[in-house]
Amino acid sequence: MNKAKVQAKKAGKSKANSNSGISLETGLGLLCAAFAFILYVNTLNHEFAYDDFPTIYGNQITMKGFAGIPELLHTSYWFGLNGEEDWLYRPASMVMFAAEWGLAPNTPALGHFMNVLLYALTGFLLMRFLSHLFKGNNLLLPFAITMIWIAHPIHTEVVANIKSRDEILCVLFSILALDNFLTYSKGLQMPKLMKGCAYYFLALMSKESAITLVVIVPLMIYFFTDAASKNNVRTSLFAIAPFALYMIIRAMVLSNVLNNQDIPLTDNSLIAAHGNFNLEKGTAFYILAMYLKLLIFPHPMSSDYSFNEIPLVSLTNPVSILALVVYFGIGIYALIRLPKKDPVSFAILFFLITIGIIANVLFLTRSTMADRFLYMPSLGFSIALVVLAGRLFKIDFTGNPANMTFSRMLQYNKKFTNLLAVLVLLGTIKTIARNPDWKNDTTIFSADALHAPNSARLHFLYGNHMAQEVKQNKVVGPEAEAYNNIAIDQFKQAIDIHPDHYESYFGMTDILMQRNMVDKAAVYYHTIANRLPNSAIVQYNLGNFYFKTQQNDSAIAALHKATTLDPKMSGAYNSLGSVYFSKGDYQNALANYQKAAEIQPNFADAWKNIGSTYGSQKEYDKAIDAFQMALKFAPND
Repeated sequence: MNKAKVQAKKAGKSKANSNSGISLETGLGLLCAAFAFILYVNTLNHEFAYDDFPTIYGNQITMKGFAGIPELLHTSYWFGLNGEEDWLYRPASMVMFAAEWGLAPNTPALGHFMNVLLYALTGFLLMRFLSHLFKGNNLLLPFAITMIWIAHPIHTEVVANIKSRDEILCVLFSILALDNFLTYSKGLQMPKLMKGCAYYFLALMSKESAITLVVIVPLMIYFFTDAASKNNVRTSLFAIAPFALYMIIRAMVLSNVLNNQDIPLTDNSLIAAHGNFNLEKGTAFYILAMYLKLLIFPHPMSSDYSFNEIPLVSLTNPVSILALVVYFGIGIYALIRLPKKDPVSFAILFFLITIGIIANVLFLTRSTMADRFLYMPSLGFSIALVVLAGRLFKIDFTGNPANMTFSRMLQYNKKFTNLLAVLVLLGTIKTIARNPDWKNDTTIFSADALHAPNSARLHFLYGNHMAQEVKQNKVVGPEAEAYNNIAIDQFKQAIDIHPDHYESYFGMTDILMQRNMVDKAAVYYHTIANRLPNSAIVQYNLGNFYFKTQQNDSAIAALHKATTLDPKMSGAYNSLGSVYFSKGDYQNALANYQKAAEIQPNFADAWKNIGSTYGSQKEYDKAIDAFQMALKFAPND
C-alpha cells in the first residue's frame, strides 16, 4: 500500500471516529447485540425448567458451587445427578453453572441473564465475523444475515432454557475460532492462530458438535480468502490439534462408558427400525424434511420429538422422497458452484456439515430430533437466504463505500430492506410468543404435550412434574387432587403411545399407592414386569413395591433378580439390605448395604443404613464411622 493510500485510510478512520465515535461495523454489531438482548428480555424472570434439574439444581456437584468445579472437569455431564457415568463430556457450561451457584445459589434469574447476555454477545461477534468473512462487501450483507439469524424463533429453546448454555457457548467460541483462523490464513500472524486453537478447544469443551469445524475451517479459507493452498493446509492442520486434545481428555474421562451405552427407544424412535435400511433411512430423511420446515416455518415448536412423535416411514414416503431430492439437489448445486467460490455453495455445505452430525443418516444419535440442534446449522440457512434474496433483487453487495452510513445502507435497496424488516418482525413476534412456554416445567410440559401429542416422554414428563408438585407439598387440598388427576391422565397417554414406557407405570403406581389403591397399583407393576421381564429397573421397582406391602420373600426374589441383571445397581442392593434388616437378618442386611456403598461410594443413604445396622448390633464405634460417612455426602441430613 503506497503512502497516499495509507494517509487517505487514516483520514477516513479519523473522520469516522470524529463523527460517530465508533465505526459503522462496530455500531451495527452493537445494534445486533441490543436486538438479541431485547428479544429475550421476557425470559429474565423465568424459573428453572426441563433439563435444568439434572445440570443445575438437581446436580450435586454443581450445587457445591466453586468447590465443585475441579470435579466437573473430570466427570461426565450428568454424573452429579446420580453418580453414574454417561457418554457426554461438556464441562464448560457446567463450570459456569457451578460458579453461578456459588455466587447466587438457586437463582435462575442469574442463569437466564447470562444466557441472554451471551446470546447478545454472540450477535455482536457474528456481525463482526461475517463482516470479515465478506470483507470488501457492503455491510448490509453481514448485518442482514446476523439479524435474520438472531430473530429466528428456532433459537428459543437455546436461549430460554438455561441448560442450553452448552449450545450458546459452542457457537460463540466457534465464531471466535473461525474469525481467528480466517485472519491467520491471510497474514500468518501466530497470535491469531493460538487464539483460534484456544477458542476451538473451548467450543469443543462446550459441546462435541464443534467437531464440524475441522471441515468448515478449510472450506471457509478456500471460499473467502486468496490464501495459498499451503497456508490453508497449515491452518487446518493446526485446527486439528485442539480437536485431538479434546478427544484424548474425553476418552480419559469417559473411559468406562464409551462403548457401553445403548440408545433407548424413548430417546430415538429410529432404534425401532435399526437394521431395516428402508425404514431407518426413510425416517431419517423425513426428520430432515421437518428440520427444513422448521427453518422456513417454525411452528409448532417442541422441546421434545421422541417416540412416537415421528412415526417410522419408508423411503417411498412422499415427504422422505422430497427431502432426498432437496438435500441431494442442494448438495450437488454446492459442489458444482464450489470452483466459483459461490457463498451460497459455502452456506449449503456449512448447513449440511453441521446438520449431518445430528441427522441420524450416517449413524444413529441419542435423540430423534430437537429444535436446539438447528442452532448452528441455521447460520448456513441465514447466509443462503440473504445472498439469494440479494440476487433476487439484483443487489450488488460488492464494494463498501467509505461514506456509508446506517441510513444510506438501509436505503441501498428498499425492496430488500423491506423484506429484511418483515422477516425480522415475523421472527420477533414468534420468538416473544414462544418464550413464555419456557417459564417453568408446568408451562413447557403443558404447552408441548399439545405441540407434540404423540411423544410418550413429554406426557410422562408433564405427568411426573405434576405428581412431584403434590409429593413436595407445593400444592395441597383440591388443587393437589387436580394435579394428580392430570398426572394420571398424562401417564395413561404415555403408556398408550409406548406400552413399555416403564417410568409412566411407576409414576402411575406411585399415585395409586398414595391413594391406598394397592390392588390397582399391583396390576400396573405386574403388567410392566411381564412386558419387560429382563429389565433390572423394573425388577428393582417391583421389589420395592413388595417391600412396601410387606411381601418380603417376593421382595427379596425381585431385588435379587435386579442385581443379577445389573450387578452395579447400588439402589437394588440398598433396598435388599432394608428387606433383610426388617426381618432382623442383620448379617445379610449389612452385606448388601456395604455392597451398595462399594458400588457407589457417595451413596449417603447406604452409609446411613450401615450405621443403623451396626447400631442395632451395638457396634457403636462402627455405627458412628458410618454415620459420619453419610454426613460427608449428605451434610444437610
